[in-house]
Amino acid sequence: MDPFIILKTDRVVLTPWHSDDWHALHRIASDPEVMRHITGGKAWSEAQTQEFVARQMRHFTERGFCLWKLQLNGDSEAAGLCGIQPLEGTSEIEIGWWLAVRYWGEGIATEAACAAMRDAFTRVGLDRLVAIARAENAPSLRIMEKLGMEYEREHVHRGIPVVMFGIARTDWRRRNEADARRMQE
Repeated sequence: MDPFIILKTDRVVLTPWHSDDWHALHRIASDPEVMRHITGGKAWSEAQTQEFVARQMRHFTERGFCLWKLQLNGDSEAAGLCGIQPLEGTSEIEIGWWLAVRYWGEGIATEAACAAMRDAFTRVGLDRLVAIARAENAPSLRIMEKLGMEYEREHVHRGIPVVMFGIARTDWRRRNEADARRMQE
């Protein structure tokens, strides 16, 4: 796997993690507002953040994908994360995102998730993706819908009740082709 894979959009760069990136991620993972819908507001410890970055590095090395480090074009600081990883306790691959609070509401997570989904269905060759969120996390649910994902079921992830949305590659491709036709009209 090419260790320098970088996904870019107009505003976002998604890139693999390096072991020292945990410092930048920890500023985000220790913010109770960011963690409100992830851990119920409990900040991650430095050890949890280090373990997360190490796990994503392993995923990338072993599988060719991970929850990428998310940066804004022209900025070396981590703004969050976005990408795909195995959904613990299932055979599913999930797409997910976190952003530092200062970037909320700007469409950055949606833009990054679109790039990550495209990569998952094209380069990685997955047939299906899911996403999970707490039912009260309206911004994440809106992103799932913008990605063309549909509600599938309730699920319990690490003891937390969540809703699961999903999309098949065939549905993603059909949606993209329809969008391309509309743009040409």
